Amino acid sequence: MRKIFPFLIAIISLNSCSRYYVSTLESSNTLKNETTGEFKFENDTLAITYNFHGVNAPISIEIYNKLNEPLYINWQKSALIKGDRATSYSGRQLTFNAKLSGSSLEGLEYINNLKTTDYDAKISGAATLPEEISFIPPKSRITKIPLKLAQIDYKAISDTLYQRSYISLTGRPGVWGKEASFNSQNSPLNFKSYLTLYTQKGNDQNNFSLRQDFYISNLIKTAANPKVMTALESKPGNIFYYSETTGYGKAMTGVGIGALAVGVAAADASLNKEERKGN
Repeated sequence: MRKIFPFLIAIISLNSCSRYYVSTLESSNTLKNETTGEFKFENDTLAITYNFHGVNAPISIEIYNKLNEPLYINWQKSALIKGDRATSYSGRQLTFNAKLSGSSLEGLEYINNLKTTDYDAKISGAATLPEEISFIPPKSRITKIPLKLAQIDYKAISDTLYQRSYISLTGRPGVWGKEASFNSQNSPLNFKSYLTLYTQKGNDQNNFSLRQDFYISNLIKTAANPKVMTALESKPGNIFYYSETTGYGKAMTGVGIGALAVGVAAADASLNKEERKGN
């Protein structure tokens, strides 16, 4: 069986089919760099760059301080806003380890002959602690990826909104997929990034806030892995994707496992028989 098992694993790994949803973002109030796909807001105080490229849109926020004095951002009072629900950008993980030691009593039925047993135990885990304030020195920048966009209900988007579309792939022939276009009014996803910042001189704190709006403007549904799509070759900051295993893939995996299990059992029995003959 040990001889067959690696082969079984290899075959099973090939029996999965995925569907990919590739989303393109636009903004109604923030300029997009047509070369990098990143969104940038800029004024005399700072420059903020947003990049969403990757699986489930990791929200990368880069802030450059143009001032000759420190700039602070309050992550506790900054948030991703979808509809009327706000999710704070604050939060970080702290790992911890602890050791316990002590004694326990045994043989309580023998009042005058109690027995003690020493013990040691280790505890480890993680806790989320608030990261409320980031300090940005003069003429410098920081980058933070506070969270990812929550999974979008792509299946709720009607198939009637899609049109057949040809998708170019890098180093191989292209494929046909489905594509839909949206505006800010009918987009399946609209969200806002709200940032609270301040400068401080002595006890005087000057607070201000900024808000950038984003929405999905284009959506591609395809069986092609986005990593080989020509449009994503340069990793544009306004494109992200999500994948799911299709019902066909799940079914074929189950059928494949069942069929392969029978085949492997038979092959294993045959090998064992030959080994016994050889002995």
